[in-house]
Amino acid sequence: MKLLGIDTALNACSVAIVDGNAVLACVVSAGGKGNAERLLPLLEQARLQAGIELAQLDGIAATIGPGSFTGIRTALATARALGLALKIPVWGITTTETLAHAAILATAQPGLATVAVIDAKRDELYIQCYSADGAALAEPQLLNIADAAGILPPGPAVLVGSGSELLMHAARTLSGRDDLRLSSVSPDPDPVLVARIAAGRPRPTVSPSPLYIRPPDAKLPSAIGATATSRPPLNIQPCGSEAAGVLAALHAEAFTGQSEELWTEKSLRELLAMPGALALLATQGGGQPIGFILLRQAADEAEIITLAVQPQLRRLGVARRLLTVGLAKMTGRGAQQCFLEVADTNVAARGLYAAAGFVEVGRRPGYYRDATGGQRDAILMRR
Repeated sequence: MKLLGIDTALNACSVAIVDGNAVLACVVSAGGKGNAERLLPLLEQARLQAGIELAQLDGIAATIGPGSFTGIRTALATARALGLALKIPVWGITTTETLAHAAILATAQPGLATVAVIDAKRDELYIQCYSADGAALAEPQLLNIADAAGILPPGPAVLVGSGSELLMHAARTLSGRDDLRLSSVSPDPDPVLVARIAAGRPRPTVSPSPLYIRPPDAKLPSAIGATATSRPPLNIQPCGSEAAGVLAALHAEAFTGQSEELWTEKSLRELLAMPGALALLATQGGGQPIGFILLRQAADEAEIITLAVQPQLRRLGVARRLLTVGLAKMTGRGAQQCFLEVADTNVAARGLYAAAGFVEVGRRPGYYRDATGGQRDAILMRR
């Protein structure tokens, strides 16, 4: 079973592809900043290293926390999007379980308890304790350092994670503990283990949820009722074939059951490799993909191939921003006019394009087919 493991929850951005005991690819980029920008290129690098298409994956596993609010959301958003596009299950694995699992595998001496501990800053630690046989003694918790030292299991134990030294010092100072040792494994979750832990679990029936424990410093409002000033900033950046899987997922979410034919990951990758193609990806709230526009230019003419926004985030100006930036990019490349086709039943899109200066110049009867087999006309528009 080929599984993709993803982690961006702590201080690394990492991706692995495993097939049973075989590691087909493992790519790790150190540092906890810019994971939203780094993850898709790393995913493509891992895919090439493994020599497979994403469509060959049987499932995806991503860390769900505890850890960085932004980092948790980055991995989960990507995993969910790919799972939706590929119609494969997505597992959520905690960072503490992954760290503890790594420490247990690396410990030569049997019979030791294991404590996964992550520095949460502000003199606090994320902590989860495991018995000598590897069973979790409690759920992950957020505690101040002194309280964390007070819940350590009795007897010798191995500490693993970025908060290990802080906890060891506190335990020695407050309780005189001299039976603790530091694990030599990485303080960041191993994406190979993330995937392998998932492989040993039943197929999930629901998408995983983030395990934040600590509320985010800046709470993100819901799309409904959010004001222009309260919504998190929208970031629009060009993307290449490495983002094909995410674009396919967004397109499927936006158009499943509607008239527009769905773009697959493979077809998007092929199109993006063609001269003149341009994709702009909109992200929000720590790098979560929420929409994209796909355009193509030939000589002085440009074409909008598709524009997709997550349904729950429509009517918030995302499509308008994507359209504005996309048209500006095409104009900057020398395009004098731009064409597009839109289903005659897509009233909202037709209104958006009309407001941007597009006018109807033709019609293709029965061009689109909807999920029920019904035919819909395509309206040809030009600007």
